Amino acid sequence: MDKWVSVARTGELVCVAKKQNGVVSPNSQMTDDEIRKVVRWIGVPFSEPMDGDLLLNRPAVDLMLFVTICEFPEFYCRYGLSQYN
Repeated sequence: MDKWVSVARTGELVCVAKKQNGVVSPNSQMTDDEIRKVVRWIGVPFSEPMDGDLLLNRPAVDLMLFVTICEFPEFYCRYGLSQYN
């Protein structure tokens, strides 16, 4: 059995996240708050509940950083984000 159930491009993930969060701006014109909201929405399904809140675990953060560098490189550089080493 193939280990990949489905594959989505980063742009497709961002498009779905934008629709779910009511963001209508093109990617190049999104505010920092809109980018944060969209990227966080992408990471939440990979989070774990902890003490009544969501813990963004390593797979969630990895995915969020990967989508950010692929789709919003200026945001990634402006805030000095980096992947785990």
